[in-house]
Amino acid sequence: MNGFEAAGTQVRIDDNTLREEVSDPAALAAWCAENPTDPRTVAYLRMLGRLDEAAIAGRDALEAPGLSPVMRAVRRTRYAHVLQWQGAFVPAEEQFDLAAEETGLEDPTSPSSLSVLAAVFQHRAKCRFEHALAARDEQREESAHGLWDAALEDARRALLMRERLGVAEQSVLASSRQTVARLERRDLTA
Repeated sequence: MNGFEAAGTQVRIDDNTLREEVSDPAALAAWCAENPTDPRTVAYLRMLGRLDEAAIAGRDALEAPGLSPVMRAVRRTRYAHVLQWQGAFVPAEEQFDLAAEETGLEDPTSPSSLSVLAAVFQHRAKCRFEHALAARDEQREESAHGLWDAALEDARRALLMRERLGVAEQSVLASSRQTVARLERRDLTA
């Protein structure tokens, strides 16, 4: 199980579901209450399962004036991740696609733009993974397999980009490897 720290709270990513599990939800909720306008609050509310609040915070974060395209892509990715957790897979994927476009609007060859693009690909992979599981549950096997293949392609692309950039933290690389490993198992169960 891969993990990271969010606002002083340990978060682990489940190897099977690829979803975050917060070790101290009360502490993270307190941080969100103290920092309601911090853009990271969107992700933290999502991890706490407070999806309606996270969606509102995500839309508000996107409306902030003066955002660079890369920063807008980061915020759009957080918002898309909320949509994913709400089960709104198509709108989430549309937001991920827009975020990918935004990363190239400043300097498409800069390490920061490429790093954000890798993050967009990884999160879009997780969205497509969950979308594939939903399609399987709806007996849409062909669609499920197509989504799974697209998810694996995105996950591999994210990992390759992060490895080649050479600027990603070990935890970020571990997260990408975890996503690729899960998708390579090719079992449509979560």
